[in-house]
Amino acid sequence: MYKKITLSAAVFALIAFSSCKPSGSTDENEAPVPAGMVRINLTKAGIPATIDIPDTTKKINGVEALSSGAVYVHVGNGFHMLINLSGEAIAMKKNDINSDDLNKPKDWVVNDSNTLVYSTQKDTNAFAGAKQEYHLYAIIKKGTNSYYVEDQSQGADGNVHTFSKEQAQTMLTSAKSITYLKPPVKNPS
Repeated sequence: MYKKITLSAAVFALIAFSSCKPSGSTDENEAPVPAGMVRINLTKAGIPATIDIPDTTKKINGVEALSSGAVYVHVGNGFHMLINLSGEAIAMKKNDINSDDLNKPKDWVVNDSNTLVYSTQKDTNAFAGAKQEYHLYAIIKKGTNSYYVEDQSQGADGNVHTFSKEQAQTMLTSAKSITYLKPPVKNPS
């Protein structure tokens, strides 16, 4: 009798442990969450997708749906991005950047058919001593979905944010992690 109970308990434990998912696990469509990042769901903000962002445990963070249809994601002072479901083609965005008379492009870190990471520096006497700042604009294509992601230099609180090269690259890494979430299948009742 004791052997049957022990054997039953062992089988039950084996089934229970094999059905548990570790905290960083994902379904078959998502990559594992990288170290130092957390995965958040954007569905409540209007975009059915997940994205990996820097760990939020020690930094002020948020996800906000904007009236424009964009989703604003921010973590601390060095991570402020907008995610849209529509936007400009890369060539048009690059033309806009090159045409800016105030915040002139200085260096192109990434310049390909879907991504721009670049630096600018204000080029007028009014901004003497202005520092170089980095920006991001990317079109992330996942299956039939496209996400237009860019840095957000002015937060909802009105504060202006500037980004280092590393911060812009972190936002790009985050943008590339966007994964579309299929709507749940409804059971006919």
